[in-house]
Amino acid sequence: MLERKRVVRQHTESVDVLFVNPPSPDGLVYIRDINRHGRSSWERMIWPQTSLAYLAAVAEKEGLTVDIVDCIAEEIGWNEYRRLLGVLKPSFIVGNVISVTFGNDVSALRAAKDLSGAITIGMGPHLTNEPARSLREINGLDFIICHEAEGTLAELLALYRKNPEPSVARLSGIRGIAFIPGRIGLRAEDDVVITEQRPFIQDLDTLPRPRHDLLALDRYWAPFLGNYTFVEAARGCAYRCVFCRQAVMWQWKVRSRNGQKLAEEALYVHSLGVDNILFHADTFTLDTRMVEELCDSLIEKGSPFRWACNSHVKPLLKHPELLQRMKRAGCWMIAVGIESADNQVLKNIKKQITAEEAKTVISMIDSAGIEAWGYFVLGLPGDTRQTMRKTVRFAMKLPLKMAKFDIGAPYPGTEFYDYCRRNDYLRVNQYEQFDQNASAVVEYPHLSRREIKRTVWLANLLFLLQPRILRRIFSEMRDFRYLESVIRIVNDQTRLMSDGTLSRRFMKLFSGQREVS
Repeated sequence: MLERKRVVRQHTESVDVLFVNPPSPDGLVYIRDINRHGRSSWERMIWPQTSLAYLAAVAEKEGLTVDIVDCIAEEIGWNEYRRLLGVLKPSFIVGNVISVTFGNDVSALRAAKDLSGAITIGMGPHLTNEPARSLREINGLDFIICHEAEGTLAELLALYRKNPEPSVARLSGIRGIAFIPGRIGLRAEDDVVITEQRPFIQDLDTLPRPRHDLLALDRYWAPFLGNYTFVEAARGCAYRCVFCRQAVMWQWKVRSRNGQKLAEEALYVHSLGVDNILFHADTFTLDTRMVEELCDSLIEKGSPFRWACNSHVKPLLKHPELLQRMKRAGCWMIAVGIESADNQVLKNIKKQITAEEAKTVISMIDSAGIEAWGYFVLGLPGDTRQTMRKTVRFAMKLPLKMAKFDIGAPYPGTEFYDYCRRNDYLRVNQYEQFDQNASAVVEYPHLSRREIKRTVWLANLLFLLQPRILRRIFSEMRDFRYLESVIRIVNDQTRLMSDGTLSRRFMKLFSGQREVS
């Protein structure tokens, strides 16, 4: 079997609050985040758990001991996870719960309740969208934190510290939570209590610095990114794409950090041994002043590390001068959400761009000496066989160093979901099937689920098989980890896009792995 040297964080002492990224339900890599849809990751992108690091800092500020167990990054399976729960014995356990692993994630929290009587707390867009339904659907969640979590978690932990058995009235005074009193032993009733929404944090720099040191920093990795981690730059987005879940979590409330303070945190993370930072934001370039302040601060320090970010087309179209400053500050890649090459489809999804504008911006990024990566979605409202092919041909002609094609997934809470429900286009009813990497859940009268899924698979394959992309892939294989990852990526992509039979044969042949019954 192919193996690599693993450096696993040691979790040896009991803690008050445990923050967990749960084990995988099936051996695939999953992306969980407080504001993202959540999905399987056939490209094997190990997603940094910076949102948990923020919450760990908040809990520590309340005088509690904390730890973070990232089962995806640390390759911790269910048996090892249960053993760790027995060692750590948390009083509280907190995690992001995503649609595609909904039952699995709640079970991970419930396991701590079974082993140590922990109070379980879940969060994220899936739970925020319909907290009452989520609480009723599955037993194991004591509390749901809706929307932004830091202030709510701090108040909830502080209340329990003062009174281990707080009243329903006291709990009901905490803004931003949902719970069932009977489930937490307060009184025998099954009515769901949903408290008033908590106002969003206006100044993100008032939050304590995230406990990056508790993360598995040596394990966060992605093809062509290498080892990296997140530093959060902003929350919220001014654009209203119909498929985006930030509308559920941040409700279009845009808040950016101070560029100088952002640089200070990034330099601190670099001091922990991370040489490649991805600035995490819904739209990083939206606040040009923040970007300028960040770049000037990093240039003054000699641009000591590589960094990457995302962008909507519009900000760079309006401020092309940003690109040279970003390049000087160490930016090597900008990921741009293009979605489609068809202007009517772009209008349908409220992208607020045209294909021609996207082409211009990608060329601008490339000319500035920065890698341009493009993200596309097939199976959106208005898509046809012709528009999907048009998008694939468009992507192939752009000077993109990497492209990724996803399946249009109408996650609950989005405008896309409401559109599909109204028109009876949804063909599944299980949360676990809402996965933009693996499952086509929408079927239009003129476009089948199978066609959408097959076109996405072919689009990714065709892009990667271009000679210039193949040369890049082979050049990366100097590191054995890349070779192993290519094998795993082929395996995961095959599993997600087929019934898995070929995948099992592939891994058995190349790694000696036994089939899992």
